[in-house]
Amino acid sequence: MRTTKVERVRGVIDILPNACAISKQIESNLSRCFQSFGYRPIEVPLLEHTELYLKKSGEDIVARLYEFVYRNRRLCLRPEITASVVRAYLDNLQGSPLPVRLYYAGPAFRYERPQKGRYRQFTQIGIELIGASGALADAEVISTACQGLDSLGFTGYRVVLGHIGVLAKFLDSLQLESRLRSFLLTNMEILRKEGKPAVEHRLADIYPAFKLYKGDRQLNQELAVDETRPSKRLTDLFHNMDESEARTAILDLLNSMNIELGGNRDETEIVDRLLAKMKRQEQSTIVKQALEFMSELGQLAGEPAQVLQEAKKLLSIYGIDDSGLDQLHEIIHTLEFYNLDKNQISLDLGLSRGLQYYTGMIFEIYHGNLGDERQLCGGGRYDDLVTTFGGRQDTPATGFSYGLERLRLALEVEGKFNSTEQLVDVLVVPVSQEDIGYAIAVAQQLRQTGLRVEMDVRNKSLSSNFQYANKQEIPFAIVAGSDERRTQEVVLKDMASGSQQRMTVTEAAHHLKTKT
Repeated sequence: MRTTKVERVRGVIDILPNACAISKQIESNLSRCFQSFGYRPIEVPLLEHTELYLKKSGEDIVARLYEFVYRNRRLCLRPEITASVVRAYLDNLQGSPLPVRLYYAGPAFRYERPQKGRYRQFTQIGIELIGASGALADAEVISTACQGLDSLGFTGYRVVLGHIGVLAKFLDSLQLESRLRSFLLTNMEILRKEGKPAVEHRLADIYPAFKLYKGDRQLNQELAVDETRPSKRLTDLFHNMDESEARTAILDLLNSMNIELGGNRDETEIVDRLLAKMKRQEQSTIVKQALEFMSELGQLAGEPAQVLQEAKKLLSIYGIDDSGLDQLHEIIHTLEFYNLDKNQISLDLGLSRGLQYYTGMIFEIYHGNLGDERQLCGGGRYDDLVTTFGGRQDTPATGFSYGLERLRLALEVEGKFNSTEQLVDVLVVPVSQEDIGYAIAVAQQLRQTGLRVEMDVRNKSLSSNFQYANKQEIPFAIVAGSDERRTQEVVLKDMASGSQQRMTVTEAAHHLKTKT
């Protein structure tokens, strides 16, 4: 009976043996690098409560969650691993001496638009340094990322540093609603790549109350208020009250003027809409101011000394604390002791990373020719995440992760790793049914010496097995027949030259060890 073929799910890929071998080698190299800095391995579940990511991951990631409800529990596949590691720290390691150094490797899931190097299931490999603040900790994390790339053979990569705290402090000074503040922080990249209109339209889609784009003439007319009119002074009074006081004041004012609120809505609903409109006017003006500053900040990118100088001027104009710039300067200075070439480092104060939990230094590393660069890793400081998830005390933290698929693609393009790496050292072939037991014993003895041994399990002829060995690029074959069984020897065949030698199993193992 013919059945319908079940296709692979769109957006995910099968990692076939050669690519899988490269991935394992990459993971092994990076693990050794992490261990050399004192990081210890940790594994966290694929499944988490959705709430874990709703708190601080940002709307962009939350919108791409694979989530579901099972037995009245709202669960999801993890979209990234940092939040899970912090949750594991709180559950199990909160009493450990600080700092806690952890590294991980594993799959994560996001509903992305599939493209080369970006899939809906992807592998993150990274570290988290929990319990350490300051430039020394940040520099260690950045240097670990760089030395990991060095261990894989990458050269000429570019480290881009930013500081999300610079923008965060400005937005805090504006006293924006928390959701608006989060939106602006996570949309800095959109602003820089697509301009203010794109962010304004995005904002209008997510927050219909804030239709900022210029085409909305009706709203602009509603929001236009003459600064000298009494109505403007009156609304200012309401802005200085809390919501309940403002609501009471408006109702008292209307009652004192004998104004009845008719229509289908009750008076509370009408007053609430009036307050929302006044707040919308205030917030809309502030958001426009924020977008102006973000546009200027996003243009500050390039050589560190020059960017820092220009940034100090900008922050001075807006009256913003420049301690974040001092932190970047100290991090760059500390990186000099790790022998990181200063020409590989640039600053980009428009960098935001799209994750809501970052609080300070952030960075990304790129590789490739200008115009065809690939981001290989990214990370930064997230000092509020531990307490956000219920930690007993403020605990600073910083870290980063690589995208394994991006690393593998970049290495394959450069030919750094051989995608047809030899996976089997020798093929053992029994000549007849009577020779199977002896062939198994030979294969087992060879495996005990550390050799990778495949054995014919299909009872094929010698010629068929030799053809198979050539196609699979297995460099040697061992023949075990009745004569070899009687003398406790084997015939070793070099598949490249075709030469054959009779020898003991021990001699064969030694020969294979020197040739493979």
